[in-house]
Amino acid sequence: MHEIKEGEGNIVIVTVSGALTKEDYDELIPSWNAAIARHGKLRLLFIMRDFHGWEPIAAWEDVRFTREHSDQIERVAMVGEKRWQEWMSQIGSLFVSGEVKYFEIAQLNEAKHWLASAR
Repeated sequence: MHEIKEGEGNIVIVTVSGALTKEDYDELIPSWNAAIARHGKLRLLFIMRDFHGWEPIAAWEDVRFTREHSDQIERVAMVGEKRWQEWMSQIGSLFVSGEVKYFEIAQLNEAKHWLASAR
């Protein structure tokens, strides 16, 4: 399950729970593409609450999008509750040229500030 919101400028806010599916990515990817089309770059706030991961095809959709748009992903703030989510953030940073940073759920405001700040 997911919820998509547009933030200020090129920020897209995605809140996820449960397991992400290909159907979720059928909605997520167009929102990310729209932000890139409008602003040239994407900054993503990815909030994980009671998140259990990705179904295999959804994980592939995520990797494919990040590989195709690596240079257009400026920053990703991953906000989560579990140690494995921090590890996934580190792995994800290998696929994008922009910055990826993990924050604990209690640091959500700090994540928002970091995401909005200039390089």
